[in-house]
Amino acid sequence: MFESARTFRCPNCNEMINDSMKQCPFCSVQVDPAIVSLMAERQEKANRAYNDGSFLKIAAIAMFVFLAVSLIPFLGVIYYGFLVTFVVVLFLLIRWQLTFGSLLTNDADYKVAKRSRNTALILWLAAVPLGFLIRPLLGLLISHLLGW
Repeated sequence: MFESARTFRCPNCNEMINDSMKQCPFCSVQVDPAIVSLMAERQEKANRAYNDGSFLKIAAIAMFVFLAVSLIPFLGVIYYGFLVTFVVVLFLLIRWQLTFGSLLTNDADYKVAKRSRNTALILWLAAVPLGFLIRPLLGLLISHLLGW
């Protein structure tokens, strides 16, 4: 119905402006419509990379919450939540890398998105030994100590 205005950074002053403007309101430089379209598309993709990277990091943290809660006696079924989020985080890591890994931009939010992706990757790698080796051993130890 109505097309919303997209934003991009002015090539001259680096301020955010929308794609309907013919010149930057901050520095008055003329902007070419073809370049505007390309820059606005890149900015949208960088914004999606930031949103997806943030979600990815939150999912990786949730994976560890499930793992920690699953150690509480009588709540071992929560371990399945860990397993599901483990697979989901792996899928999201691969999808993020394929979709946004080769994005060419100097946007500060994209750098934050890459850092979030890297954090999620480190957490996922740490979950392999913690979730599949140490957690089952701790579960056996706890059940042995409680006499189950």
